[in-house]
Order: sequence, then structure tokens, then C-alpha cells
Amino acid sequence: MTTPERDYCYFIDHRKYNRNIGCRRHDNAYGINGGGSERDRWRADLTFYRHMRDNGDPMALPSLLACLVFGWFCWNYHPGKGLWRGQLLRRFVKAPK
Repeated sequence: MTTPERDYCYFIDHRKYNRNIGCRRHDNAYGINGGGSERDRWRADLTFYRHMRDNGDPMALPSLLACLVFGWFCWNYHPGKGLWRGQLLRRFVKAPK
């Protein structure tokens, strides 16, 4: 029995255009071991865009625009590098225990 592949892409099909690898890297850059300043967030978003573009994904530009507009909500800001400490999302959604 095989375990199903985890879907790292939200709102788009992760099985096309090698998206899941790019989405996983992007999520890790945003996550608890990633984060940093606003410049770091833009760098992560542009790396994600380039991965999608290089794989011929037609959703590359829409995904980049969505990340740039809404990414601040999920980005892990480090102390002194953003308006708040940590992810704003965590203030509204508690992590499962």
C-alpha cells in the first residue's frame, strides 16, 4: 500500500507541471524554518514563479501575483523584520496538537 502524495499546492492541481515540488519549496521558505524579512518573502515568491515558468506552467504569473498580494498573511516574519512576530495566520488559526 502506498501513501498518497501530500498536496502542497492550494487552489491549483499539484499533479501538473511539476508544481508540487515548487509548492513544497515555497511552503518551506514561508514556514517555521523559513521566513525573515519582506525582501526574503519576495525572493521566495520569485523563486516559486521561476520554477513554474521554467516548467511551462500557465499558472506561473497568476500564482506569483496571488503570493505577492496575499503572502504577507502566511509569511513567518522574524523579530524586528516585520510588523508582527511570526505568522499572522497563526493568530487566527491554531495549529493542531
